[in-house]
Amino acid sequence: MRAALPTVLLLTALSAASAQQTVLKYERPIPAPVFFVASQDTFLNLNEDSLIAASLSPVDTTLREPKSTTVATLASAVVPGAGQIYNESYWKAPVVWGLGYYFYSVYRNQDDQYRDYRMQYDTSITAALPRGNARFRELRDFHKRQRDMFGWYMAITYALNILDAYVDAALFSFDVSPNLQGTNDWRVRMTVPIR
Repeated sequence: MRAALPTVLLLTALSAASAQQTVLKYERPIPAPVFFVASQDTFLNLNEDSLIAASLSPVDTTLREPKSTTVATLASAVVPGAGQIYNESYWKAPVVWGLGYYFYSVYRNQDDQYRDYRMQYDTSITAALPRGNARFRELRDFHKRQRDMFGWYMAITYALNILDAYVDAALFSFDVSPNLQGTNDWRVRMTVPIR
């Protein structure tokens, strides 16, 4: 009888403490069912349902078939944007095509300007002007730098296109459901010895 009295007092104190939930302004209390089971060997077993999973309705999560990273990478390497279409990220393909077209058109324009000013500079070199026209030389060098810079932009766009296709294929079947808690079958089990 002596061992039963501290167990009853402890159960009463724990149930009173768990019944008090502090409620902040504009926050509804989360129901937390707590079950107390006293065993014969004076151990207290506390089974508590998951607080959040109990309040959520079950979410239907469907697993999608994974995509091949090799196919996505090779498709984007052969035809930029094809890996994004393979990964069903249809909005990314026009972005890749638009950036590629823009960088290529500026590259071609700068290359044409560079060739034109290079020819004009070469014809300006005479016996009287052994260094040529300084303005043509400056314009030639400027357009060459611009052409090279947009060539790098095209290469970076191409590499990022392939990298994006690879990452998108690797993460294609990644679960992004709002239920981060898991299923409703989660339990917290705690054993408290009473002496």
